[in-house]
Amino acid sequence: MIMEVIMKISIDTDYCLRALQELAYQDRDNPYSILKIATKRKIPHKYLEKLFRRLRIAGIVKSVKGRKGGYMLTRNPDKITTRDIIKAVDGRTNIHNCNDRKTEKLCEFVDDCSFTGFWDDFNTHINNFLDSYSLEDFLEKGK
Repeated sequence: MIMEVIMKISIDTDYCLRALQELAYQDRDNPYSILKIATKRKIPHKYLEKLFRRLRIAGIVKSVKGRKGGYMLTRNPDKITTRDIIKAVDGRTNIHNCNDRKTEKLCEFVDDCSFTGFWDDFNTHINNFLDSYSLEDFLEKGK
């Protein structure tokens, strides 16, 4: 029996990583147009606006209104991890969460489960890996 683990990063996260990379290349003291980001990174403009709302709520970007408005990063790229971005966009980074299953009563074995420790360790490794990469790590490769 072959067991395949499927882990996917959403298109929303992919778009946000590319858009934030573009934003990080810009002058950090001036807002940058989301339309310019969308055009340069070939992301649908209206869709990117919706995604940037999530990033704004999570405190990753801030918006500046007005004719010369746009978006700015709220902190340096080396302080924005891939985990921050994925969590902002998709709501979570855990692959499997036994506590959620217990709370939502989705698993009758959760109180006496042999796999809980495995899943906790797995999530810890994934989250540590995501924390080990910041937006800064993608700046040299993306120009």
